[in-house]
Parts: sequence; C-alpha cells; structure tokens
Amino acid sequence: MPSGRVKRQLEPAPFEFFLDRGLGRYNVAKMLRSHGHVVHVMADVYPDGADQTMDDPDWMLDVDNRGWVALTKDASIVRAHRNDLESSSLRMFSLDSSKLTGEQMAARFELHLNRIIQRCSKPGPFFDVLHARSIERRYP
Repeated sequence: MPSGRVKRQLEPAPFEFFLDRGLGRYNVAKMLRSHGHVVHVMADVYPDGADQTMDDPDWMLDVDNRGWVALTKDASIVRAHRNDLESSSLRMFSLDSSKLTGEQMAARFELHLNRIIQRCSKPGPFFDVLHARSIERRYP
C-alpha cells in the first residue's frame, strides 16, 4: 500500500563553468546562469587586462585546480596543448566554429547542455567538440 509520500529526485548540483576569452562575457554566461549554473568569465577571473595576455596552459591549470568545466571556441587547444591536457583532469568543451555570433554560441551550448552535464559526471581529462547536431570526442 502506498505511503502517500512523493519521491523527490535530487537536483544535480550546479556546475561551475569557465568561459575562455573567445566566448565573450554575456550571451553564453547569461544562458548558463539561467539554467542555474555558476559561470566564471575569463575577464572577471583575470581582471585589468590580464585575460588578454594569459597563456592557455596557465588558465587551463588554474581551471583544472578549481574543478571547473572549461568552455572555449578554440578547438585547436587539444592539438596545441595536448601535454597539458594529458597531465590534468580537465573537462573541456569547444565549439566547432570560431565564427559564430554570441547568440549562436549560447544557442549551441544550450542545445548540448544536457549532454555536457552528463559527460561532466565522469572524470577528465577529456576534450569534446560541439557540432550543430552532435558532440565529438577529440581527446582521449
């Protein structure tokens, strides 16, 4: 006989996302925050113009140490900094095109957000590229 209690599913804890400089400060951040996630924009993490001179391996190490999920539109990071990725536990997602507008970038991340969340439940390191209709694993 049912007890009358309703089982409640626990909401997953919000993820903390780091946005590389190429994603801007507004559109992608606003979309992620609207879904309840914490967002760290590169210009806020590294203020006073430091974000413009920050080398990829430096912010990658910092983001990894903080346990954040890194978002970028620079899919070449996986080739250029493979050793840094291999020695980390970083979870990274990149857009497949650097020519998308801010609104298009936000829409692409939102389209894949559930799959991003699912993939982030597993440990890194990994690097996935978001296409219009699919996600491709580039590393490992």
